[in-house]
Amino acid sequence: MKQDFTTWRNQILQNPQNISPLKFGMSQDEVIEIFGKPDAVSTMRSDGKPLILKYHDIELHFDRKAPHGLYLVYSDDEIELSITDHHEELLQPITNIEPVDNEFFLQDGAVYFSGLYENGLLKGVSPKDFCCWRYWGKSSTACFLGGIRLRGADPASFRVLNYAYAMDKTAVYTTSGRIPDVELATFQVLDNGQNDSGAPQGYAKDSRQVYFHNGDGKVKIIKGAEVSSFRSLGDTYFARDEKRIYAYGKQLPKADLPSWELLSHWYSCDARRVYYLNREIKGADRDSFTVCTPLDAPPLADHLARDKEHFYQNDEMIEEPLWLERLHELKPEQ
Repeated sequence: MKQDFTTWRNQILQNPQNISPLKFGMSQDEVIEIFGKPDAVSTMRSDGKPLILKYHDIELHFDRKAPHGLYLVYSDDEIELSITDHHEELLQPITNIEPVDNEFFLQDGAVYFSGLYENGLLKGVSPKDFCCWRYWGKSSTACFLGGIRLRGADPASFRVLNYAYAMDKTAVYTTSGRIPDVELATFQVLDNGQNDSGAPQGYAKDSRQVYFHNGDGKVKIIKGAEVSSFRSLGDTYFARDEKRIYAYGKQLPKADLPSWELLSHWYSCDARRVYYLNREIKGADRDSFTVCTPLDAPPLADHLARDKEHFYQNDEMIEEPLWLERLHELKPEQ
C-alpha cells in the first residue's frame, strides 16, 4: 500500500492538473512517514493535529472523525474543489423490496416511497424504468424527491450530487426546493450533504456565492464569504475561507483564524474564546475547557462540557448536580 501510494504521489507531482477526491484511510503519521515533514500545515487542528498537510503543490486533507484518516487529495492548480463527479452515478436501478424510512421500494410490480407515516405509490412509474438513491429518484419521464414529483425537472440531465443537493440542466434542487439564481456551470457541493443525525445538510458554491442547506427552510446564501477559498470541513457544520470560520452557515464571531481549533460535538476554540456551533460561550475558561460528551453518544443528545469552574449543557451554564445527572444518562454503565 505504501509503495503504491508513493508511486501515485510521484506521478501526480508530474501532472497535478486534475486530481479527483480519493479516499485512502491512511493515518496522518503514516503519510508523514512516507512524505517526510510537510512544507506547510493548516492552522485548523483537531486533537492537536493539523487538518491539512501541504507537500509541494498537493494538499492532503484529513477527516477528524476517522482517526485522522486521509480522505482527500487535491492540487493548487485545481483550487476549485468539487466532489460532484464523485457522486454523479449515485442513481441506481431499484432493487429494494423492503420498506425503509425515506427510501423507495418495490411492491406488487409498482414503485413506492416509504414515508414517515405512510407508503406512497408512484403512479405510472414502471420499476424497469426507475432508478433511485435514498430519497432521490427518476424515471424516463419524471424526477422525484421522495413521493413528490419535481415539476419541470429534466430526467435526461438529472443527477444526484449528495444527500442534500441534486441538479439538472436548468436548476439545483434540495429537500427545501429549488435554489434561485444559481450559476449551474460552476455549481459544486463541498461535503457529503448529510449531518451526523442523518439529515440532509451541507455547503455548496458556484463562482459567485456560497450556499448552506440545513434541511429546514430555504437554502441560505452566506453573505461575505470568499468564494474562491471557501471550503467545508467535511462535517456539514463547519467551513472556512481565507479570512473567516463559519459554523452552521454563519460567521463565527471574533474567531481568531490562526489559533482556531475544532474540538468535538460542535465545540471549538481559539486562543482566547470557546464556541458552540456559531455562538461564543461567554465566561468559559479556554485553557481548562474540556468536552465531556462520549464519542458514542446518540446524534441528537445534548452536548456536555466543563471548565475549571463551570459546567455546560450545549452552550448554557448549568449546576453541577444536573450536569452530572445528564452525564450519567449518556454513560449509564458508569
